[in-house]
Amino acid sequence: MYKLQRIFSGFVLLSVQVVYWIISSIVDIKYFYQKRLALAKSQEILDWVKTQNIPLDTSESLKLPDHIVNISHDGLVQVLHTSEDSYCVAIIIQYKYTTGATRRAKGIFVCDFPLNHRYLTKIPDICHRINILGEYQKPYKVAWAFTNLEVEKQYNDCLFAVYRQLG
Repeated sequence: MYKLQRIFSGFVLLSVQVVYWIISSIVDIKYFYQKRLALAKSQEILDWVKTQNIPLDTSESLKLPDHIVNISHDGLVQVLHTSEDSYCVAIIIQYKYTTGATRRAKGIFVCDFPLNHRYLTKIPDICHRINILGEYQKPYKVAWAFTNLEVEKQYNDCLFAVYRQLG
């Protein structure tokens, strides 16, 4: 009887691992396609954001229009309108739990000005980080979306695939 219980327990654990792997693969495939769509629509989103009359030197979460609402994880984008009248948009595509209770947000970062060394920190052989809010004094509603973004891939000086640990 004990041997039968061990076999059954092993089968259950193996089944859980297989189901987890299948679900994880589906989530990764969904992220891949949403990321491609976000990259293709990033300029359209940036142009739309500029029509939303966000005050200078503020940040907001904005609901995307109906025809592109499925690009982001929750139908929202985080927007920063800088004091220099430039725009940055963080499109969060996926929240994923990593170790323990740590979450990782992954998505696309797009801005209407080229990021230079002032905003893009390059650490040789480790990573690149985007930090936009360092110079501003005001508290921002969605400041987390514009600080300590680790660059997964740089497509040009204004478009990046990014991720951030959320604690």
